Amino acid sequence: MTPPRYCLFDLDGTLTNPETGIVRSMQHGLSAMGLPEVDHATLRASIGPPLQDVFSRLGVEDVDAAVVAYRERFTEVGMYENEVIPGIPAVLDALVADGWTLGVATSKPAVFAEKILEHFQLDGFFTYVAGATLDGSRRYKADVVRHALDVLGATPEATVMVGDRREDVAGAAECRVRTVAVRWGFGEPDEFTAPEVISVVDTPEALLTVLRETARPAA
Repeated sequence: MTPPRYCLFDLDGTLTNPETGIVRSMQHGLSAMGLPEVDHATLRASIGPPLQDVFSRLGVEDVDAAVVAYRERFTEVGMYENEVIPGIPAVLDALVADGWTLGVATSKPAVFAEKILEHFQLDGFFTYVAGATLDGSRRYKADVVRHALDVLGATPEATVMVGDRREDVAGAAECRVRTVAVRWGFGEPDEFTAPEVISVVDTPEALLTVLRETARPAA
């Protein structure tokens, strides 16, 4: 298989820890719909899949209105209740220095992802930020990954995905892209058992090592 030289990163739980901002904004959306508060652990476990799907699973009838309420708070303050995963900037810097082309592939609307990356000074590492559309017409990870590959001109064989949830693994696999899963995000161990997972890593340093190994030509 062709050694990858393109790497797509998930955002939430992979590059940054957005738990506080997302959970509080979900609570705001639920409250706006007159629904009772949901426990923090349940909402934390919901970080990753498309927001429309999350609210639907939580029993919201008017999903579109809940999303609007969520985004009101998220746009004002929630997106900044966030922090970069320690060690990630060094990984990105090393990959760019090694000649990789980096992109972001997130189920978060691209307009929010771009602002978050710029705020935390990560935007300069990425050639393209692929995300969901605000109207939800593109929101599933496979569609986002496919869009990123098209824009970057990357083949699946030359690309690897880095993510923290089963949606990252499954979405990339649908596009014939392999995944390195990270344990510092929101996923559980059983989310990373698919054959398309190259490796599961515990630290950014280990992530860099694995990516460099995948890029080494076969002997």
